Amino acid sequence: MFIWALEVAKSALFSQQTAIYVTSHNIANVNTPDYSRQQVILSTLGPVNLPVGYLGRGVWVEEVRRIYDRFLMLQVNFQYSEKSFWETNNKVLSQIETLLGDSEESGLGALMDEFFNAWHQLSLNPQGYGERVALLRIAENLSDLISYKAKSLIQTGKDLIKEIESVLTDINRLLSEIAQINGKIRLGRNDLFDERDRLLKELSSYLNFTVLEDGEGKVTLLVGGISLVEGLEAHSLTLESDPSGKIKIKLQGPGTFDVTSFVSLGKLGALIKAENEIVPSFLEKLDEFARMIISEVNKLHSEAEGQKTYTRIEGLYDLTNPPFQVPQGTFQICVYSPNGDVGIHQILFDGDLQNLIDQLNTITGLYAEIKNGKLHIYTDTRYSFSFARGEKESSGIVSALGLNLFFTGWDASTIGVNPLLRNDPAYISVATKPKSPDDNLNALLIGELGQGPFKEFYGSVVGEIGLMVKDAQKRFEVSEGLLQSLQARREEISGVSLDEEMLNLIKFQRSYEAAAKIVGIVDELLETLVSLR
Repeated sequence: MFIWALEVAKSALFSQQTAIYVTSHNIANVNTPDYSRQQVILSTLGPVNLPVGYLGRGVWVEEVRRIYDRFLMLQVNFQYSEKSFWETNNKVLSQIETLLGDSEESGLGALMDEFFNAWHQLSLNPQGYGERVALLRIAENLSDLISYKAKSLIQTGKDLIKEIESVLTDINRLLSEIAQINGKIRLGRNDLFDERDRLLKELSSYLNFTVLEDGEGKVTLLVGGISLVEGLEAHSLTLESDPSGKIKIKLQGPGTFDVTSFVSLGKLGALIKAENEIVPSFLEKLDEFARMIISEVNKLHSEAEGQKTYTRIEGLYDLTNPPFQVPQGTFQICVYSPNGDVGIHQILFDGDLQNLIDQLNTITGLYAEIKNGKLHIYTDTRYSFSFARGEKESSGIVSALGLNLFFTGWDASTIGVNPLLRNDPAYISVATKPKSPDDNLNALLIGELGQGPFKEFYGSVVGEIGLMVKDAQKRFEVSEGLLQSLQARREEISGVSLDEEMLNLIKFQRSYEAAAKIVGIVDELLETLVSLR
């Protein structure tokens, strides 16, 4: 009987010793991120049948259980994806807002006001050289700023691609590590489960995915129903571009699958949205704004006359693929003869370039041809020419042909001031009528464009990005709050409480001491029994 008592005491010693070890392990990891506390589950050893009856055999450690709520962790991972998406989205949008934004004292809005005001100043002194130089300086500042904003947006897109490549490197590393853990994981290897869940949480900050777990704890990860990790095999994600320039995320496994549309959350989801939608959208709006300025200013400037007339002009647009549609209609060209007389010729453009050239070539002293897709008009040394429209509205034909332009280019990246005007400001078109040095009507008309839709349009773009930033910030704050709430709930369930562990430690210590006393008592009884013999 004493031997059975020793066996019972021994089981108690070993079980309480294990419990103390697990409690110590919990205490040691109280500050370890993503650690799930462990609990010793003790069970009674089955009884043994003796002549005196059934006697218990003591206690044994059934398992060391990991305190863990799988459903809660799935919620935490989803919220990590949500938070990371809006955090990245807000970061990109804030960068674009900084790039496109203006202040009242400086920026694009102020420069537009200066530009159109410079035309008003020129209208007050149509022959003024200083006013022309000031206008050109402001125009160059305006075009440079528009171009800078466009090129910065384009560079933002390139930077996003580099960041996506870096994110894909991290994702592929995590997928490989998760697959490796799948090969090591066994029931009861609690620290490996913690490591696996840490990797899953980190992965969820990059993209959204589905987790399937088998009875042994191995996980299968799916995106759009296609496996990222299955057993010991991890597939990789790669970056490609389609013909339109949009990026695609391809999953390289037994086959190649486009999973771009399934990656809707996480940092990768936000970067894809920014690269494929947000940056191109605002670049398109900036291009539209630049095209409005180029088109409207050039339309008036091209069909008017400066202080100097032309003996030769080359169109700045390739008419085989013109950036602006050339409308049908009429325009006027004024030809100055050697004796100073001016002949005003009305030219009809019906969409046929050859017909246009034939009409120009019928005018005495004037020649026209197409070279390398561009329209060339020139005279012999005795003649010169200009463009004018009198009281008529501009047809837009001359500017669409690329002649007598104020602005060059066709979008925000290419906008600039005509080099001819920079070299000789006398070519700035101020008059709508030929041989009218005091005519300032064209300068007035261009100045009045400042009351048009330009500033309002750009203001709406800046307002739109501002609203998007506020929405992203609000959504980020909401998702962060939800994540903190879920993490607090996870800590309540899986976190280590030092007070609770210290109580457990004392409880197991007392149980261990009691079991040790049993061993001592049994030892004394055995000595007594032996001494009786």
